[in-house]
Amino acid sequence: MVLNNVKVSRRDFLKLAGSTAALLSVDWREAIRAMAETVKSGEINIVWFEAQDCAGNTTALIQAADPDILDILGGASSLAGPGTVKLLFHETVMPEWGESALNILRKAAAGKLDPFVLVLEGSVPPDTKAGGPPHSDLLCFIGEENGKEVTCMEWLRRLLPRAAAVVTVGNCASYGGVVANKVLEAPPGFNDHEYYKKMGFSPSPTGGVGFFPDKVRGFKGLVDLLEEAAPFRNFVYGKCTPARPGEANCRPAVAVPGCPANGNAQLRVLANLVLWVKGVLPLPELDEYWRPKFIYGPTVHEQCPRAGSYAAGDFREYPGESDYKCLFAVGCKGPVSNCPWNKVGWVNGVGGPTRTGGVCIGCTMPGFTDSFEGFYKPLNAVQRISTKALTVDLGVAAIAGAALAAAADRFLKRRRTKGGSEGEK
Repeated sequence: MVLNNVKVSRRDFLKLAGSTAALLSVDWREAIRAMAETVKSGEINIVWFEAQDCAGNTTALIQAADPDILDILGGASSLAGPGTVKLLFHETVMPEWGESALNILRKAAAGKLDPFVLVLEGSVPPDTKAGGPPHSDLLCFIGEENGKEVTCMEWLRRLLPRAAAVVTVGNCASYGGVVANKVLEAPPGFNDHEYYKKMGFSPSPTGGVGFFPDKVRGFKGLVDLLEEAAPFRNFVYGKCTPARPGEANCRPAVAVPGCPANGNAQLRVLANLVLWVKGVLPLPELDEYWRPKFIYGPTVHEQCPRAGSYAAGDFREYPGESDYKCLFAVGCKGPVSNCPWNKVGWVNGVGGPTRTGGVCIGCTMPGFTDSFEGFYKPLNAVQRISTKALTVDLGVAAIAGAALAAAADRFLKRRRTKGGSEGEK
């Protein structure tokens, strides 16, 4: 069988098409038929742009195993042949440097690398052009032109008009993340965080924001703040559905949050967007925070291997205990967070927070980390529970349910039996 002038064995074709169909929860026969009929020739470029980040998502990307990065770039995946997908710009791993690297961004901005999917890693602070204070251009810039810094925000002003789609990897790129945390103890005379907040940026030292708005902490995203993001803004706020790549006023943007985002999640979503650009697959269905439901649909709690202990009201007494017990009482945010990694593992089925004894800290959610601290403190309602109902007020979600209330009630009764004071609160 030949796809895009590349010979592919029947066995590999069926395997790859089937895995793609399973990934997207569609009938695999229909996926095979669609791929066979609609695979198009041509390259898809990826421009991976890092702003205020720690490169943790890039590290996680390298750990991806299903598929892995070599499968994508080498063509051993369902992307129709080697050379189809090209990672042309990635500050951390690219061999080019200096002006040679900057020229790749300039070509992308000039439309010479179309079509490309723009991947964002890290939050982006305002620059002076966006209304930032003097010297805010120094908070995040890549290269210089005519003796002046080219800010991260300026690069996005240039790149967004040409991008066929946007994928945000990590919580910082999606919602602002750790970089957007509020200032708890501002030094004397420090007012920039309030200044940024009035502009719609985060109340952090740099004012950094993600591409999407943070609905929990109440600040805007780049999709709101940049006029060049208008086609993506129309998509984000449900004003349009792109029928094909390159529409002037409607382009898709998808969030893959996490701190960091799982490598498999990054590649699966990126593969989905690349295949959409090629006309092979539909866009993934998104939730209210613009995350693909096929990854972020269920909560951590719903998929937890310790769910039996939770149902029995068998909770850990303190963090670090070496046992099978549920982590709810020692701070797990699983009931209000969405991701599958405690179920399927982090790398090749190994790892994942709750299965290895660590609490979920809510890193795939907007509001992280401000709204999820302290990480080892129980959800607020543990101290004010009744036998009739449980309300968890985390600033993120309200959860009410008899099963949750009953489990927590059993926990408190056990504490009373042991003479603890927790049940009296």
